[in-house]
Amino acid sequence: MKLARAYFETPLGAVLSVESDGERIVDASFCARRPNLSPIRDPLLREAQRQLRAYFRKRLRRFDLPLLLGGTAFQKDVWRWVAQLETGELISYGDLARALGRPRAHRGVASAMRLTPIDLFIPAHRVVGSDGTVRGAGPRSMRRRLLTFEGITLR
Repeated sequence: MKLARAYFETPLGAVLSVESDGERIVDASFCARRPNLSPIRDPLLREAQRQLRAYFRKRLRRFDLPLLLGGTAFQKDVWRWVAQLETGELISYGDLARALGRPRAHRGVASAMRLTPIDLFIPAHRVVGSDGTVRGAGPRSMRRRLLTFEGITLR
């Protein structure tokens, strides 16, 4: 399987690196690396570029790209559910666990969010603590910047 990668500048002070196997997005992560300016030949990466431009122009509420999710069945369920959240929608770890029929699995949800393999397209920043605060985000995390960009103010 040949992988293609493209780098997309964002207005958030970071670059989004996106990798495709030609059929699905297999990885996306924020990094400080400057984007590769060569033309994007992979059709799926061109579609990702189109959707990213629309998102950063505030004209896209939810990404619609095929994603390759590796992980446990529970993690995949969490990530699929979170990928359906639209801009401005928030859910707590506990509420997400209940929505998945696993009401005591809030720690498992938090763990899955920490391990999200596809940044932004699986909007982990929209999953918050039950008190409405960002939880588990390290100092380099993009979560607060993404929420601010989306117009969401948290405590």
